Amino acid sequence: MDQPGMDLPGASYFYTLAQIGITFSGFAALLMALRQMRGAAMSKFHLWVARYYIQSGMVTAMNAMTAPLLYALGLSLDMTWRVASAIIAAQAVALIVLAPKQWQSVTAMKVPTRLKIHVASGLLINIVLLLNAIGYPFAPSGGVLMLAVSWNLSPFFLQFAESVSFFFESEDDTH
Repeated sequence: MDQPGMDLPGASYFYTLAQIGITFSGFAALLMALRQMRGAAMSKFHLWVARYYIQSGMVTAMNAMTAPLLYALGLSLDMTWRVASAIIAAQAVALIVLAPKQWQSVTAMKVPTRLKIHVASGLLINIVLLLNAIGYPFAPSGGVLMLAVSWNLSPFFLQFAESVSFFFESEDDTH
């Protein structure tokens, strides 16, 4: 049974995820600034990549704050996990599904395998999150929600590490 006035179980993990998301967005913005300080232009593709990184960090921060907010508004623990899972999965799936089309709208480069893997793994983890929302075949859990919010940001870390050099290419090398 939930106890009024108690913090949401795992709240510190959610708050840490929010901080990581905001920090990640800051690093992406910093990359843009460094590229421009070098005098290199930002192509449509550079801008899309940077926007996607900044967006992923801010969405992570927002998603990480969803469960603590819902619980503080008086939802039971079970309903907090269900509602937060549904909200986060819905917006995450929308962003994930749009990514390949957005990629293709800003560059002639083929969608890389890493983005395809990102999309597939993102869809899988968010299906698990939707199962968490409906409570089938397992009871709703905060751990599943934590895993999904973490996982939704993790591929961006990997892509960010790979694309850092992309932001330091000369204009002649841009896509």
